[in-house]
Amino acid sequence: MKKKNETKTANKPVHRIRVGAVSCSVFLNKTKEGNEFPSAIISRSYKSGDSFKDSNSYGARHLAELAGLVASLQSWMATNYPDAAN
Repeated sequence: MKKKNETKTANKPVHRIRVGAVSCSVFLNKTKEGNEFPSAIISRSYKSGDSFKDSNSYGARHLAELAGLVASLQSWMATNYPDAAN
């Protein structure tokens, strides 16, 4: 059991890809057996007033960027974690 004063270490991205307003962050996760596998979070940045925000909603104008990002992501994962798709 976790003690009150123990904090969980944040899982930082091992890789990031950006295509236009669309980006992804790749994280490494571990199975109970200790095997590592990558997972990705994809988001779109937009400006609201003076600040930038993220969304996971995509319009027609973002689809080409999203397609390019996913192709780059698949290539990176296949190169760096070839067994992850199995």
